Amino acid sequence: MKLYKSFCIIMLCVSALSFGCKEETLTAEIPEINNNQTVGELQFVLPGAENSISHRLSGEEIVFELRQGKNNSQDIVAEFDTSDETLSELTKKYADFKGISLYKLLDKSKYTLPQSVTIGKEQNSVPVSVKINNPDQGTYVLPLVLKSGKEEIGLQFVEIVKSEDFEIDMSWVERTPTVEEPRMVAIVEAAENDLRNIGNYMLYPYGESQPEKKRPLFDMAVIFSANMNFDEFANKPVLFYNDEVKRILNNIDIFVKPLQEKGIKVLLSIMPNHQGIGFANLDITNDRRMIKEFAKDVYNDVNKYGLDGVMFDDEYADYPESVESVQPGRPMIQMGSFHFLIKELRNLMPFVEGQPWKDRKNIITMYNIGLFSNALVGERGWCLFSNNFDDIKAGKNKWADVDNFGNKISENRKALREWVRNPENQSVLDELSEIKVGELLDYVWNANYQRGDNYNQSAEGNATTWIAGMDAEVAKQKFGVASFEMSLEADPYMGIKHVTRFWEQSTPDGSIIGRTESRSTTLSKQKNSSQTSMIMFNIQYVPDTWNDTPLTNIYIRDYAEFFRGLGNSNSPKVSFEGINYDTMKPSYLR
Repeated sequence: MKLYKSFCIIMLCVSALSFGCKEETLTAEIPEINNNQTVGELQFVLPGAENSISHRLSGEEIVFELRQGKNNSQDIVAEFDTSDETLSELTKKYADFKGISLYKLLDKSKYTLPQSVTIGKEQNSVPVSVKINNPDQGTYVLPLVLKSGKEEIGLQFVEIVKSEDFEIDMSWVERTPTVEEPRMVAIVEAAENDLRNIGNYMLYPYGESQPEKKRPLFDMAVIFSANMNFDEFANKPVLFYNDEVKRILNNIDIFVKPLQEKGIKVLLSIMPNHQGIGFANLDITNDRRMIKEFAKDVYNDVNKYGLDGVMFDDEYADYPESVESVQPGRPMIQMGSFHFLIKELRNLMPFVEGQPWKDRKNIITMYNIGLFSNALVGERGWCLFSNNFDDIKAGKNKWADVDNFGNKISENRKALREWVRNPENQSVLDELSEIKVGELLDYVWNANYQRGDNYNQSAEGNATTWIAGMDAEVAKQKFGVASFEMSLEADPYMGIKHVTRFWEQSTPDGSIIGRTESRSTTLSKQKNSSQTSMIMFNIQYVPDTWNDTPLTNIYIRDYAEFFRGLGNSNSPKVSFEGINYDTMKPSYLR
């Protein structure tokens, strides 16, 4: 079990005790300045965090201070307001402010407060000890309301996050992934699901014969998703977090650390947001300030929130398709934009040779979709990471004026082709040819839900090469081709099931519109290619009951199928253990 501590600078106010207060956002009381002198009131604070009134507990005790106000001429005796009405109301206000409904008021039997606090008129401060007595598992808040008579002196909140007890074989963290037990990755839509559920899927690698080998099923969990927005005033791309992602990042002790304690790496997904800016059109001219600053922002937030890395998802950028469609500050697609971004971020988050997996806080991955897809047909599949500039210059394949299907080259693709052909840009091409993106990325996960594309399409020297520096052996370790979208839907007759088009194979008569190949075929491709990574997108909450009857978690069956399809003959067992968190309701249950 773990008690986590962090100090959150949150602006709440003593006036919150006035329940008639109509302010939606509460503000902290700031000492007034009068004639260059601070006219201070009595202050109930935590030393070192005076401007914050929200604190996480670590251990069993937290010591506050009651500080004397200036020019005070009398002794003060204060007591805590412990009325259920006051504390319950403040608990609700606090939960509303933090944006999560998880907080419960800590039971009176679980803490000890001094009966009274006295500070003499000559004293600068006195300590105020709050002791927490072995709270139960859960997420609690203890509002501390200090009053002198009817006068409110101060308000502080203590958060207590006690994680579940677990017994797992932690040696799993340093395991070497295999084809039969690949590195499993779960992407979770933060707007609809609770990230913590990922930590409750447990794998018994040898089934019931060796229960002591129990470990988490997933190696990595991805928070989906932060956005790449464009700041019109600063004229640059910035990171943006919607309310759901904010809820996770502002409460990492609740949502992230319990996973990390089990050895699961937690990554942040970043994707563009329909604002004409994305990874493929960051300005590469001059000092590449746009690229450097965005990379630094990503790096800073990984550190700020204690995450283990990032996943780039090149969707929804709405890249300019012609010169006329370019918005201020956004270039057209830039050859080398994503190269330089990955290189810049890798310089900030260097991989240290031989670094243990448990110490990795520098993971850089890519979700294979958008303009960097390895699709062999259609408008996608620019294959910009291939560094094969000769084909672009010669106008071969997709770079021809007219492709094999009679489609004319698009304006943005044509503009990039002409840029590559321009001799003035050869120095940049020479620089790009030295950037082996496949060596800089830790993982590249395929987003083709219709079939399992073979990793050889990413192998250096192959006719369909699209990532420089990723030869066949590297691709086996890094390229997760067997991608399954695990979106669910509620069927009034069949209960909860997978969305057909992502899960079932299309039938000849058209009665099922789904995958172009069966799941077993996809798994067989991964097995035969000796790949050691697998990704699952959109892992959703599965309720314990449906139509008032017990419901077996649909994923348990799926994961067992994966292992069998990959040739695992050790009879592995997957189970869901722990609390089934349903704090956010998935769309299929709304």
